[in-house]
Amino acid sequence: MPDKKFIYVCCGAGKLTSYMAAEGVRNGLKKRGIKDVKIEHGMISDIPRYEDRIDILVCSTSYTAKHSFPVLNGLPFVVQDQAGEEKVIEELVALLKAN
Repeated sequence: MPDKKFIYVCCGAGKLTSYMAAEGVRNGLKKRGIKDVKIEHGMISDIPRYEDRIDILVCSTSYTAKHSFPVLNGLPFVVQDQAGEEKVIEELVALLKAN
């Protein structure tokens, strides 16, 4: 059985905005029948701690560092931009299906 894909959702403090974005990601994927993923939320400063396990990073704050995994903008989940949320979920679905 393959390992679950790991999506790390982060913000500056790792509290409210990363939680909101993580719930948006979780709900959006669930609506599309994708449940076999691991989603955690936390601080942007914790990325190095998870770096070897992250498959996809969703960040609700500005983040420009380069990694081997894709980095998506999670801000639409925080500002309740439904069109933006849908776009991020579509990108996530495509990335999950591609790998």
